[in-house]
Amino acid sequence: MTGIKRFLSDHRYYFAILAFILLYEWVVVGKLQVWRSDVVAYEFHSLDFSMGFSSFILPGAVYQLICGAPDVGSLSVYHTVLFLGFSIILAGFLERVYLCVAKEHRRIAGVLIFLFLTGPSTFSIFVTDLGMPEVYWVYFAALFFLFLAYKPLNILIAPLCVLSLLVNYAAILCYVPFFCIMILYKLSNEKTKSGKAMLLCTFILCVTVSLSFWTYLVLSSMKNMNYTFEQFNELMRSRGVTELTYTDSLLYGKYEEPYPGWFMELAARFPFYTEGDDLSLVQMFFNFIARRWAMVYSHLAERNPLKILVPLLALFPVIGLVFRFCFSELKNKENAKLRRFVFFCIPALFLFGLAAAWPFSFDAFKWLDFTFLPLFASFLYVVYTEKETVALYIKKAVSMLSFPQIAMYCSVYAVCVLTAYY
Repeated sequence: MTGIKRFLSDHRYYFAILAFILLYEWVVVGKLQVWRSDVVAYEFHSLDFSMGFSSFILPGAVYQLICGAPDVGSLSVYHTVLFLGFSIILAGFLERVYLCVAKEHRRIAGVLIFLFLTGPSTFSIFVTDLGMPEVYWVYFAALFFLFLAYKPLNILIAPLCVLSLLVNYAAILCYVPFFCIMILYKLSNEKTKSGKAMLLCTFILCVTVSLSFWTYLVLSSMKNMNYTFEQFNELMRSRGVTELTYTDSLLYGKYEEPYPGWFMELAARFPFYTEGDDLSLVQMFFNFIARRWAMVYSHLAERNPLKILVPLLALFPVIGLVFRFCFSELKNKENAKLRRFVFFCIPALFLFGLAAAWPFSFDAFKWLDFTFLPLFASFLYVVYTEKETVALYIKKAVSMLSFPQIAMYCSVYAVCVLTAYY
């Protein structure tokens, strides 16, 4: 009993963080309801590799391997268990972040952890839209930091990049470069020759494998499908799928309902659009991009601009703090070139991800999450690695604000919960 009490006392911050994660996600995000997967999650988890070899299929294949035939109930339980397991691991990392700084700076660390766990663009969308395929990116990120921490496991980061692309080849815009940037950051701090050699080899392997595999998936996914478009939809409906918009678009580049004439005219204005059916892989890809661009343009024309501005305004103080720190490191001439390059890449990845995704994805808010979470996670990793230096910088940066003002912002930020397809 004494040993248990000592263990609980020694890890009281861990259990406090874990309890906060679960309570916040259940009470604020889940609104005291049992978490349940929706039709979009069910759509993706009805896929398996018997249909062909493509991106987007891995989550469904893994789920069906473990749970059997797709079912909304088992899918909800499956992803609830996965998220709870991830929360247990996440709390362990955040406990280390909290304890790594001096006691006089722990209020700063506590605020950062609070902001990382709450708000519109970190983990809440993986509960509001339980079973979203891209949640695997977050799980792979947890494994990434484990592999990064131990030299013999560094080389296993390359398979994580491949798996991330199999979940969705759009990982090339966010999580794959996030992994690569963090490898370079650790390389910039590494002291031993063997450690530097391992990290450099891992970085080169990740870049080479990721770009090659991404190119293959982009050009070959549609050609690799084993069923015709009509056969595929019939099979999906036999599995109880009622929503086919995403899988039809991503795996076949079309929809059951024909495009309206004005839509095709808009797509045809795209510089590389090619008319006809007998097209090469490259032509099919550019036609897919053109149709996606036309769809996003038509959606944005009808969308209230506040739907994009509101979440951006909620995140702006955090984004501003991270950018400001990165720019200070970038401008510091005493820093090595590699370190300055890393702190250029961290904010650049956030801007690049949004700039590359938003013109071709009408799920603008979802992509805000996919870019913001790696940005914030990068910053927290720097806090954990450099401890007092970053804590002192943050303290100076927010010195003009009183704690009640910061607490008020945090409160508004925390209750700003939106669905992934907001």
